[in-house]
Amino acid sequence: MKTLKKQSGYALLVFVSLMLAAASAVAVKAINNNGNSQIARDKLTAAALAQAKEALIGYALTYSDTHLHVPSYMNGYLPNPDLGPGVNYPEGSTAGSSSKDISKIGKLPWRELGLKPLSHGNIECIWYVISGRFKNQSKTDNMNWDTLGQIDVLDANGNTIASNLAALIIAPGKPLDGQSRNLIDVDHTRCGGNYDAHNYLDAYNAADAISGEVNYFTGSTNNSSAPNTNNKRFILASNNHFNDQFLFVTAADIFKPIIRRTDFRDQISALLNDSVFITHLKTVGITSGNKGSGHINCDNTINSDNKNFCKNWQEMLLLTQLPSPSSITIDGAATASCNRVLIFGGQQTAGQVRLTAADKDDPANYLEAPNRASFAVPVAAHSSFSGSTTFSADNPSADLLRCIP
Repeated sequence: MKTLKKQSGYALLVFVSLMLAAASAVAVKAINNNGNSQIARDKLTAAALAQAKEALIGYALTYSDTHLHVPSYMNGYLPNPDLGPGVNYPEGSTAGSSSKDISKIGKLPWRELGLKPLSHGNIECIWYVISGRFKNQSKTDNMNWDTLGQIDVLDANGNTIASNLAALIIAPGKPLDGQSRNLIDVDHTRCGGNYDAHNYLDAYNAADAISGEVNYFTGSTNNSSAPNTNNKRFILASNNHFNDQFLFVTAADIFKPIIRRTDFRDQISALLNDSVFITHLKTVGITSGNKGSGHINCDNTINSDNKNFCKNWQEMLLLTQLPSPSSITIDGAATASCNRVLIFGGQQTAGQVRLTAADKDDPANYLEAPNRASFAVPVAAHSSFSGSTTFSADNPSADLLRCIP
């Protein structure tokens, strides 16, 4: 049954891609019929950006299926961009490895995504920026639904439009400010042009409101790698010096379908039910930090899959000692007597913030009532804990509890 569900998911992704391709073809025809039709060009651009986003989300959703490894990889990773000549990969392929958490910019890796080259209303191929923490090469330490992207988008006045994006898909506008898009490599002709980002993505000029802003990386020789792990800022504007069009990819876009996979639910349960892990939790020190889980050692698990999942999702774990052995409520029923309580905090709600280290150490940013009032370390205020056994994508913020005797 699981295989049938996967196949259905793949079929849906293929169907969506075909529909987007058909929309692109209609828009191309409209442009050919009326070279001055900006509406037709905008439709073609929107279709190409949407097709790219759909393909990237599909790649992240099925990463563990297409990149078999022991222990299993997490889903959620995105491909590196196509960086062109000198990388020794065919056009449309991803670049090789790079430093951990360093963002990359290049053309969309259409071959890696199983697509044809995607052009838009200005007959240019799509460009693509990936946050370093979402790269499938030199993987970040913790890949989970709270992983912060490293891309911010501002308007022409410096106001934030979007922040902490996982990826940014870009349709370059017509050449501005001396940009040159001449072909420089005979082996990369499907998209044509070159791979110098500043010839495609826009830059600040004195006529604009934001000083020093560019829609490509600075501080590196080829503009393809961010010089550090800081968030990179891009300008979304329509004026004489900015005409790039964007489509955002957020962590929520990526994890919304991932959490509906049955193996995601099953992996959470596998860790919380791991007998070796539970034995470890009976004696681990719970005085570190405000969540009591600072001394949890993910090596103390029954297999490599649980170990890998634990290391990526450990920040969702909270551990406390009850004032005295007591029962708690799980799935609406009282448990046997517990000495400790293990909680897997669900997805953050609108009132919770998990941006900084201080945010992530605050139990209130993970727990729901009544657990929020009961929880404390090392000893809980009282034993009024209530939650569920099994993760549900229909209620992803629910606390998952385990009674530790």
